Amino acid sequence: MTTICKKIMGRDIELDVDGIDVCDFNMIINLVNECWLKVKLENSTVPDTQKIAVLTSVKIAIELFKLVDSEKNIAIKYEKKLKKVIDNLNETDYIKID
Repeated sequence: MTTICKKIMGRDIELDVDGIDVCDFNMIINLVNECWLKVKLENSTVPDTQKIAVLTSVKIAIELFKLVDSEKNIAIKYEKKLKKVIDNLNETDYIKID
């Protein structure tokens, strides 16, 4: 097991990095820290660091949800286009695809 100690949201945290490229891992840490700093600035009157951490987590989760939803919509769009192409091919009587 490979563990790395990184400063995340202002705290030194040891994390297991098995199964992920160290460069990718560093990019993720940078993304989390950038988001945390932005949330911290947007909520400068909130002294509770745990609340800031939760708000940061929720903000990242919202972005992930948007990406997943967008990916689903793209998949549905292309599935409809492929079905139309298959229907057009079936109408030509040259080949039948089921």
